[in-house]
Amino acid sequence: MQRRVLLQSSMGLLMLSPWGFVRSGETLPSDAEVISSFGWATDVHHCRKSPDFWDEEGVAHHEYFDLSLEKFRKAVAFMNKRRPDFAIELGDFKDCTKTGSRAETVGLLDEVEAAFRQFPGPRFHVAGNHDFDKISLEDFLAHTENSDEMKGLTHYAFTKGGIKYIVLDACYNTMAGEHYSDGNLKWSVSMVPDFEVEWLRKVLAEGSEPVIVFIHQLLNFWDSSHGKIAGKIPDGYFIRNAAEVVDVLEQSRRVLAVFSGHYHSGWYSERRGIHYIVGKGMVENDAAHNAAGVVKIDKNLNIFIEGLEDEPSRNLTKSAFTSL
Repeated sequence: MQRRVLLQSSMGLLMLSPWGFVRSGETLPSDAEVISSFGWATDVHHCRKSPDFWDEEGVAHHEYFDLSLEKFRKAVAFMNKRRPDFAIELGDFKDCTKTGSRAETVGLLDEVEAAFRQFPGPRFHVAGNHDFDKISLEDFLAHTENSDEMKGLTHYAFTKGGIKYIVLDACYNTMAGEHYSDGNLKWSVSMVPDFEVEWLRKVLAEGSEPVIVFIHQLLNFWDSSHGKIAGKIPDGYFIRNAAEVVDVLEQSRRVLAVFSGHYHSGWYSERRGIHYIVGKGMVENDAAHNAAGVVKIDKNLNIFIEGLEDEPSRNLTKSAFTSL
């Protein structure tokens, strides 16, 4: 049985693009057609601090940190109703106050992780820059838990329903591998270090499954234009060696999509058969505006995104560019 959904975006009920990826009145695939599925949320920024309103390149930001935990709970409830194979958060799970202690910041992480545990299936994390404000990498790993054999890892790969999912970590200050820790970071400096790029090449050379990639910061470096009204995505949101990483993904001809966060306004790009979905930040806007999604991949490797509230729903068709 197909379920009809209202596809919406920040531009209204119908968004047209060169790829025709959003059409009003689309249908989700039947359960029999779905081979793999997951729920996602990004940029929860759970913290007890006052809202922050600021402007960036013509884009207004309204961050409500103290509302994010309840919004995340509602997103988890949304995922529970849809029953995807797993759930993943795409980084900046928590935040911190300027005067807060390590213990207080770890407490925030424990609270949002407890809310994530309400999802009954496998759960996974992506490292985000704010995850290491006031706490160390070791703290973060000790107070979050990836399912299966991925506990204690920040870059890893696993397979669900015949899809290989690859999680990358770009929270590094140097290509040599100096990781963010205890606030030793600049949010606009991120890179996938040399050893992780080589690991990625190896993982993509193994097997023949279709691939979906998760990463916090942006890889779609060629597409910084955000329209005449909204302005331009600042360069700091893009990974420093994004061109190298994208080349590795494209050369494999196995990658269907890349999901990321970091840029709270959200965005979409496509290049050489790979869809790049930048999720809207959950911390943005008041309690009446949430953002998360559930993704289903069908037998033909088309991707169906059912967005929660402000997150656009999208139907993304597999490109002939891939060799799958």
